[in-house]
Amino acid sequence: MRCRIRDEVRRYAEASDLIPPLSAEELLFHAGHILGRMDLQSRYLHFTAVLMGNALWKDRLAAVPFHRRVLLLPQCLRNRETCPAQTDALGLVCEQCGSCQTGSLQAEAEALGYVTLIAEGTTVVTRLLETGKIDAVIGIGCLDSLVKSFPYASAGAIPGIAIPLNSNGCDRTTVDADRAREAIHLFSKRKIEKHADLDRMRSDVIHWFEMESLSELLELDNTANERIACEWMAAGGKRWRPFLAACIHQTLKGPETVMSETIKYLAVAVECFHKASLIHDDIEDNDTVRYGKPTLHLQQGIPVALNIGDLLIGEGYRLIAECGATASQKERMLSVAAKGHRDLCLGQGEELGWTRNPGPLPTTRVLDIFRRKTSPAFEVALNLGAICGGADQDCQGMIRDFSDALGIAYQIRDDIEDGLGGTRAADFFTLRPSLLVSLALEKADAPSRIKIDGLMKTGSRSEAGQILMDIVRENAILDEAWDRFERYKKEALHALSPLQNHELKCLLYRIVYKILGIAGTGRTGKHPAMRESLQSIPAE
Repeated sequence: MRCRIRDEVRRYAEASDLIPPLSAEELLFHAGHILGRMDLQSRYLHFTAVLMGNALWKDRLAAVPFHRRVLLLPQCLRNRETCPAQTDALGLVCEQCGSCQTGSLQAEAEALGYVTLIAEGTTVVTRLLETGKIDAVIGIGCLDSLVKSFPYASAGAIPGIAIPLNSNGCDRTTVDADRAREAIHLFSKRKIEKHADLDRMRSDVIHWFEMESLSELLELDNTANERIACEWMAAGGKRWRPFLAACIHQTLKGPETVMSETIKYLAVAVECFHKASLIHDDIEDNDTVRYGKPTLHLQQGIPVALNIGDLLIGEGYRLIAECGATASQKERMLSVAAKGHRDLCLGQGEELGWTRNPGPLPTTRVLDIFRRKTSPAFEVALNLGAICGGADQDCQGMIRDFSDALGIAYQIRDDIEDGLGGTRAADFFTLRPSLLVSLALEKADAPSRIKIDGLMKTGSRSEAGQILMDIVRENAILDEAWDRFERYKKEALHALSPLQNHELKCLLYRIVYKILGIAGTGRTGKHPAMRESLQSIPAE
């Protein structure tokens, strides 16, 4: 039966246009379709999902040089009572005594040039993947350890093959050695592009916002306002948006291509728009702190701050117009930037309208405000880089859906962290739409809702905040908020399903995890969907 399934998976993968990576949910969907065609029971669903993932990555793993691969072996293949091996910081140091399968598999892999690790848990694996020196992974282990490693490999869009043990347990387990050796020896002369070095690229982008670099790029004559604008641009910030523009452009052009002045212009334009929006938002929201210092309007006064924001918007459009792209590309980019600017203002307008008469907001309305306020900046950044990199109109549609979900997930996480970051009840409740507040109000009884509504209208923040904090604690609101975060994170990944450009798809997968984190939920660090998808795979 397993051979039949393996053959059908291979045929299905070869006939499909599926491009890895795929999410756990997508693997389960295709596994179910395969079993439906074979009229087989659902007990094979999880087994088939693993085979599907292996089949999709097989050719790309085969093209990775042996010395850029890692073989992960479990410690449980040995007899713990008699094994002479010792452990060090990286795991088990095999003595090659021949009493279990570990030594022969390790020796065979290392003879080809593999890095091998005999370790338990994900800490060592995570450190290895983060070095950037590993381009492919073959993992042998119990289902639980394979599941725990999945999100780390997925976060790096790293080709991988998972080989479950014949039986679970902590001692004297076995693996199908022929299957393991077949995977270890996979080889192809096909050349594949190496993933872009995101850390190096981010470092380059951050360098563009140092004062010396900015002063060369911005058209400033060293007047007082221009100096303020330049200093504000150089001030703190994560630079996610210019980073996104640079990454997608570089991936479409080829990771080894030298970054051009054109993309530098566009990346700085993106940050000009973002920094302008922060100035205006701080004034409109009456915020007092930005980057650990007084906000710009408190430092310079509201008239000057407004003028600096307007100046940066103008600089952003000038940089696009003078970036060196073709006339057709510039026309599309200016249209994208203008639409994003408009959408952002509409989202902020929704929030400002609410602050005039604050009251309970349904979660759907809060999430829509998040989408309007946060997603456009991601969409503009990605689209400017993509258009300049040669992407077509279809790519713009994918970016819109991806950015919508990414922006909402990003804002939900910030909302949770902001809501819990204060030490006083008043800090929990701020005069802006909050997912935690909306979820808490949905759980509150009628008297509590009436009381909170009255307190919100009279500005009694501390008392309202305390009631809301109590509701959050008593009703597992944080777990529900994290679940919403995970839902939109998955939606961002799902938006990438139609992509046929493997390198671009890998980049955007990596972007999701880099911006939103790997574990995601902040509670258990588990990956429930993949855990479920692998938990009951029949032993081979």
